[in-house]
Amino acid sequence: MRNTYLQFIQLITGILIAVLLGIHMVNMHLDAILGFFGVETFFGVNIAADPTIFSLMKARSQQVVFAGIYIALLIFALYHAFNGLRNIVLELTKSARAERAVTAVIIVVGVIFLAIGVYAPLALLS
Repeated sequence: MRNTYLQFIQLITGILIAVLLGIHMVNMHLDAILGFFGVETFFGVNIAADPTIFSLMKARSQQVVFAGIYIALLIFALYHAFNGLRNIVLELTKSARAERAVTAVIIVVGVIFLAIGVYAPLALLS
């Protein structure tokens, strides 16, 4: 039963990643497309040249909505990736002790990556 629950969460996070990544891609490239046609977008600045200008990235990250989307995307991607990695590694090992060790290492590494990844948008919000 537990594996079914974890696989269901894996499926849901995959769907959420696709949705949030779609939002991210539209946000990053729709401004450039509209800017090509002379429409001023995103903070009233025409950014048709490059949506990765640091000042614009910083301005987006300072908005609560975008910071939330980035943090949610990070959480879902970390869970999806590390749970998938855990499943692959557990197929290679049969020991319950090794399973606990692998799970513990993945949780610790995942929490460290999450802390590092959440720090940047939260630091920009303050």
